[in-house]
Amino acid sequence: MNTKISLILLFLSFNLLVRAQKNELKTITENDLRAHLEFVSSDYLQGRDFNSEVPGLEITANYLKAQCMKMGLKPGVEGYFQHVEMVSVVPDFKNTFCKLLDADRNELYSDSDIFSLGGSEKSDTITGDIVFAGYGWYNDKTKYNDTEGMNLKGKVVLVMTRNLESVKEGGKIEANTEMRKMQKAMMGGAKAIILVPDPMNDNASILKEIKKYSSGGMFHLKEDNSRLSVPMQMIFGTEKLANEILKETGKTLADLQKEINESGSPKSFEIKECKAQIQLAKETTSIDGKNVIAIVEGSDPVLKNECVVISAHYDHIGMNENGEVYNGADDNGTGTVALLEIAEAFQGMKTKPKRSIVFVWVTAEEKGLFGSNYYSQHPVIPLANTLADINLDMVGRSAENEPEKGDEMSKQLAGPNGLYIVSGKQSSELMKISDEVCKELGLVPSDDLTKEFLTRSDYFHFYKNGVPILGLSTGMHDDYHKTTDEIEKIDFTKMKRVAQYSFLVAYQVANQKNRITVDNPEE
Repeated sequence: MNTKISLILLFLSFNLLVRAQKNELKTITENDLRAHLEFVSSDYLQGRDFNSEVPGLEITANYLKAQCMKMGLKPGVEGYFQHVEMVSVVPDFKNTFCKLLDADRNELYSDSDIFSLGGSEKSDTITGDIVFAGYGWYNDKTKYNDTEGMNLKGKVVLVMTRNLESVKEGGKIEANTEMRKMQKAMMGGAKAIILVPDPMNDNASILKEIKKYSSGGMFHLKEDNSRLSVPMQMIFGTEKLANEILKETGKTLADLQKEINESGSPKSFEIKECKAQIQLAKETTSIDGKNVIAIVEGSDPVLKNECVVISAHYDHIGMNENGEVYNGADDNGTGTVALLEIAEAFQGMKTKPKRSIVFVWVTAEEKGLFGSNYYSQHPVIPLANTLADINLDMVGRSAENEPEKGDEMSKQLAGPNGLYIVSGKQSSELMKISDEVCKELGLVPSDDLTKEFLTRSDYFHFYKNGVPILGLSTGMHDDYHKTTDEIEKIDFTKMKRVAQYSFLVAYQVANQKNRITVDNPEE
């Protein structure tokens, strides 16, 4: 068929589709979205995290179940709850410390103000000689190399945050830079790396965020035997600890940083006067997470065995050390409650789509996408019969204007009509359906988040298993993972339009005669 004619027919079909589903679209209302979100993002739920004083995550799961029952949705699994068994490994800070020992193993200094990332699940005791390696950095262009000629094998490596270029430019601490240092030390055979804030850095807030993340512990699926643990520890210490390590050299960390910066060359050496003995205590706990799953069964006796999945995670990150709640109104209260409205719209249809619609509220996204990982291994309808996953994650914010194209698109909030759609574009047919629905609703789609975010939300576990994905988001904002992510900042009109988009795309994919073609499969 002539491409131009086929596009015209597709456009006409969407006009008819939107008109035909007008009543269902009307059931998705700003008032209902707000009412649900007021509960889901309330202080009472203490940030919808595991192991909080008030079991907010459990309460949210029960709320979602109650809403599914009220709507008359069919349980996807018995009692709507798919149990996700996980293991949590949490640091025991009370029994974590770094001691400095002399040659006779006498204690010179002890510091309990440390924490770590990586390593095994068991409590560790690390003992080794110490190497000071400046920034721990290597520059491919200038050939600056803090570890050139240094033997790191079996050593504990002390390094500062940032690097020579970043300090001179007044740059902030970047997580990717610090993780590259760990990788470099690991390749050199180091036992551990101690990372301390460089003295010229006036903002080490990211280290506080990392400590908060660390205090939440590491999670993994109980049944997952393929996990790879990082074979070394990244330990975060203080400038005071660094100065105690350097004490016998007669120089402070600030002195050495100044020398490095002024000379533009490394000042690395092995510490002769003391060894490090580091104890990292950990506690292991079994965790029962819950995916909430409901189904609108397809009307075709054969095609109902195929489905479209619409998903969103309902967990968030709890509270901070001051007792302030991370309410996560946008992340991902918006996706959670939009999914309720989409489910209600499908359930209210007199004639259901030919294929089934599976609604999955997944748990433990913030811990490492574990709920969606578990679902991908235990789907209620086989992934081979899952035509697409439409995932909603942070779909309720708008900037005043659409962002201009640039290198920082991954950090920008969409404007009033913008919608970021993360997709591997496995199906050109699915993308055409998406584009036409956007056109009908006045939304402006963008794939500018795909490159950076393809592995960072729950759609990834569908994508890696060959299921076409549409990962929906209105973009990043300054309130991400902060206590300021509150309901007052939500654009409910935008949120309603994203929910309507999800309904229309899912309906078209589920109701057409032939399943969508995957013409660009992930290999």
